[in-house]
This record gives sequence, C-alpha cells and structure tokens, in this order.
Amino acid sequence: MLLLMQVDLLSLDVSSPKPAPRFFALIIGINTYKADSISNLLGAVPDADAVRDLLEQLEAPRSQIKDLRDKRATRHRILREISAFSNDDRIQRGDPILIYFAGHGSSTKAPDAWAVGGAEIQLLIPYDGQSTDANGREIHSIPDRTLGALLTQIADKKGNNISVIFNCCHSGSGTRIDRVDLDCMERGIEVKTSLPADLDKQIWNHPSKSSKERAIAIPAGFAHGGLQSHVLLAACGTDERAREERERGLFTKALIEALMSYGTDKLTYADVIRRMSRLPRQNPQCEGVNQKRVLFNARCTARRRMLYEIRKNGDKYVMNVGAAHGITVNTRFAVYLDKDSSLKRNPLGTVIARRTKSFKTELEAFPKRFNFTLEGEGFALQTRAGDEEDLKVHVALDEKLTFIFQALAKEMQRTDPARRTIIPVEKKEAAKLDIALEDGNVAFYILHSATLRCGLTRMPHTVEPSVNAVQSVLYAAANFYWHLDRKNTSGSLQNFVNIEFKRLKKSQKVDRYGYDVLLADGPNLIRSDVMDLKNVMDLQVDDTAQYGLKITNNSAIPLYLDAQYIIPDSWYEPPAANGIVDPPLKGNSFFTIGYGNSGTNPRDFYLREGQKLDVGFFKLFLSTEYVDLSHIPQPSPFDRDRASKRTARKPQEAWDTILLPVIQRGAF
Repeated sequence: MLLLMQVDLLSLDVSSPKPAPRFFALIIGINTYKADSISNLLGAVPDADAVRDLLEQLEAPRSQIKDLRDKRATRHRILREISAFSNDDRIQRGDPILIYFAGHGSSTKAPDAWAVGGAEIQLLIPYDGQSTDANGREIHSIPDRTLGALLTQIADKKGNNISVIFNCCHSGSGTRIDRVDLDCMERGIEVKTSLPADLDKQIWNHPSKSSKERAIAIPAGFAHGGLQSHVLLAACGTDERAREERERGLFTKALIEALMSYGTDKLTYADVIRRMSRLPRQNPQCEGVNQKRVLFNARCTARRRMLYEIRKNGDKYVMNVGAAHGITVNTRFAVYLDKDSSLKRNPLGTVIARRTKSFKTELEAFPKRFNFTLEGEGFALQTRAGDEEDLKVHVALDEKLTFIFQALAKEMQRTDPARRTIIPVEKKEAAKLDIALEDGNVAFYILHSATLRCGLTRMPHTVEPSVNAVQSVLYAAANFYWHLDRKNTSGSLQNFVNIEFKRLKKSQKVDRYGYDVLLADGPNLIRSDVMDLKNVMDLQVDDTAQYGLKITNNSAIPLYLDAQYIIPDSWYEPPAANGIVDPPLKGNSFFTIGYGNSGTNPRDFYLREGQKLDVGFFKLFLSTEYVDLSHIPQPSPFDRDRASKRTARKPQEAWDTILLPVIQRGAF
C-alpha cells in the first residue's frame, strides 16, 4: 500500500537523524508491450512513477525500491524480483513489503490438472507476455497460482506484512472505450492460448515452511495460504474493467489522493478503499484476512469507531443502516460534519433513532427542540445504546462484593458507543450472568438459557477481585450476549439456506498456492438430537481434526454472508469495497468456508488444560445487502416502446441469522 507522512520540521532533532524507514517495494508499470496483438497503454508508467514518488516522500531509500518499466518488466525479471524478497537479508520479519503492478491483466481457463473446479485463473501480462522468445517458444503471462506461491514463500520467511496493489483487470479486450476519446483505455486483454500444466512448477511445487499455528483460529500449514499471506487492493471487481483516462489510471489516482488527504497512520486497508472517491463503473476491492490491519503495520487494529453517513430528510434524519447492523430504537448518535471532526471537535448536534428497518434508520434531533443545520451529508457516531441492549447481572448481597457494584456503577456511567447497558437485578432468574467469589477470585456463572442447555454453567476463568478486572469481563460479556441473542424475528432467509459442517481430509491434489486440497469427509456434524437443541455441533475434540462449512443457497436471490465465531474472532468476512461488493453466496449456489476456493482457513478446536467441556457459537449473518459486521469480533477479556412496460423488481430487503452452538468435549 502507499504511505504518506506529514513532518513538522521544527520538531526534528537534527543531532539524532532517524533511521531510514524499513520499507521495501517492487513497482511495475507497463505502457508498451512487445506483442503486436496487445494494445499499448498511456497511464501505467505514470501511475508507477507516482507511486514511487510518494514512497520517496517517506524517505524510503532508493536502494529499497525496485522499479521495472516497459521493456525491463519481462516475465523473467518480474518473477525474479518478487522471489528476491524472500532471500533479501536486509528485510527483517514483519517489515512492510509492497508489490505494485499497473498494466494489462487477463483471465483464462486453468489446466485441468490444477484442480480449481473449472474456475478461470487470473493473469498479469508482462512486457513480453503472449510473445515468443528467440527459439520461437511462447512466453506465457503470469498466473495467480505462481504469484500466490511466491507470496507464500515471502510470507514464510519475512512475515505477512505484504501489500499487493493491482491496477489492471482480468476481463476486457484492451480496446479504447470511446472512439472519440483516444485517452480512455481498458487495462485488460483476452488470452486465448492455454497454459501448460507444469508452468512454473519449480515455483509452486515447493512445500510451505509456515510455522505451526495453534488454538482455535488457524490450524497448521495454512498460516499464509490463499489470502493469508498478503492484503490485496484491486482496481475493480472480478467482472469489471479497470480504466485509465488522460494518461492516468482512475484507481491509482484516486488511491493516492485518498492517502494524501487522510494519511496512513490510523487507516486500515479497508478504510482506504472506503475513503476513495467513487469511480465510474468500477468498484475497487480489498481482500485478505488482514484487511482491518493498519497500513503496513503487522499489528491488527483496535476496534474502530463506527461512523455512519447521515442526511437530512424533511424534519427527520436518515441513515442507510438499520436493524441488520445492530441499530435499535432509542440509540443515540452525535452528528459531525465529516469523519475527522469526530476525533477533535464538538458535534453539530445529537439525534436519536425513532424507527428502524432492515437497512435504514429514521432519526430526529434529541432533545427535539435542539435542532441543528446539516447541509448535505454528515457522519453519525453512536454515543448511547438503544433498547434491547441490556445485560442483566445478578450479584449476591455480600460486603465482600461491594467492589463489584462499584464496577457496575462505573460501567453504567460510560458513554463509549461500543458499550452495552449493564443492569444489576435482584432475582437470579432474570439475569444472564451471576457473579460470585470463589477462592478469593471472582467467578462468573452462566445463566443464559442457550448456553446452559449446552451444558456449560461457568466461564472457564476467574479474575482478581478488582473493579477494572470485573469491568473488562462485563464489557466483553455484554457485547457477547448482545450479538449472540440478536435476530430478526420476522426473518425468513434461513428457510432457503442449508448448512453442512464436516470434517476435512487431504486429497492427492495441490491447489494453486501449493497446499493440499482439502475435501469434505463424512456426515454432516450438525445435529438436531442433542439436548433438545434444533441445530448443534457436538464434537469430541481431536487435535488432528480440521473442519469446514458449506452454505447452500436454495433461492435465486444472491446473499451476503458473514460467519462469526462468537467470541473471539471472525471466520469469514466478505471483502471490503467502495461501492458494490460482490455477494459471495450467489443464487442457487454454494459457498465453502475452510476449504474450496474461498481463501479461508479450516477450523480446528481445542480445550484448555484440565478443561473437559467448552461451548462456543457460530453465527451466520445473511442479508440481501452488504452489511459491515467487522465490529463484532472482540479480544478475550481473559488472557419504453409500448403503452406499458415490465418494471424490474427488486428483491425485498431482508436479513436473518442462524445460530449453531458448538459443544467441545474432551476425552473422559
């Protein structure tokens, strides 16, 4: 990704010069192609030069930036320079690495032996792509399988702080869009030749040396597989076309403008895409497990402040988010002129939600007499939770537990928008959590019915008897139960969706990234005969087992999905985008998580030492529109020609959830 730094010269200590940024980049721009069949471009080289100039403003040494332009950007040189990152002794593990490409892209049918399920593979077109060498042999373009293998090798040795930016597309013909506008071009060509099955085998046939990852998130061998090794910023969606106008790529120009406007110290990759200006007929995409990571920073970002666009509509205010996003009646928001104002300025005013629909909320000034002027669009930051967001807690009336009431009082006074309301109750039957002293520490007993029915009665950890320790658990528990319990009472999408949860096994094939292809094996592990629960996964924990989900959409409506393991993390999140996000679950199709072509990891399970039983919950969010639910994961608190015409019908707006308890049993 690109980086912008603003420096106050008066604050510099000239006696202690700062070291050069540990930043390494390969910047590729191709206007002129060797093959006569490929149309030349005008803006790819200027784009690459602009990226290099921006990096130089960061004082990144030229010795750490490799430039390839036109004739120098051959297939051999591109692959050699990418591979060189793996063996560069100057690069320490975790140092940021950027690979930028501006030029033509394409797609073609994969060789049958590549086992991609008949899907097309994507290509980067080097300077000499689709031409022949001195011996008359065809020079093939660079397939995604080869690039993915190289990125995996880099990540194995240098860490996964890798940014990949493609200003090209994988559909199109490379023709001028408008015969009148000779400066308007598409950055994609048609490739009609087939690729040999052993193309670049010496690259992708090497096994990964990824270190073994444990615990609940990523099983061994998949730490950098698929989109684990890097974050990808692409100029457009899969079926869209990247364009250039007036000797500049629309995507790169907008990307640099966004970075110059906002900087990068607090932006995540996904935030950058959202802050870019809209591009005509192309929607930039951000993909990768670490898309919520701060640019070039190997640490994941803290929970971000959710700012929603708001506009005036008569005497009301309207936001295009609603119940599917977790907004409830009487939720309060502070309104700001722009996003940056929310960090350092007083709000224009306060609004309160009066009516919520699936993807829309109507609000009014609060108090009503304190109306304020909002011209155009503003941004709303939640300041107080609405109805139906209470966590009811029972605490025994014991002098030794006085500090717990202090923690509750402190928690109830907070106005942090991420905080839910926590209320102490006298009757244990009305509570979801019971707090007690146990061997001098604070223990938390579960009273939530769904969890109790799965056999778990107590949180596995205790905390020290302090206000701050108890407060952190209450905060996490309030968020946990809110997301666990919330649902659409009139939701019907789940009736059209079938879910299978199966153990996985290795096949004899290798995927495009050099890893074993995993296949579903055995029966569906979702059962309806356990403890009178409708859908539950009851597992005997096996350290060697890996699992995956298959979600089948039996309707004709494309659906967005978000699979959360509550808590602590997300298993699958849809790609972030500015504009249109491709629905991952097409109509009358299926989507796999943990295997197949989704780029996600399989899931494994474990029990802590001495633990015999644990309960978690997979929650699948379904919607007919894109919903950003990235705020849900949280860290653990514990360690017309005729008289009439046919009008196109839009599917009804809808959202729904499916909750799957996961019971993990140890060997007794």
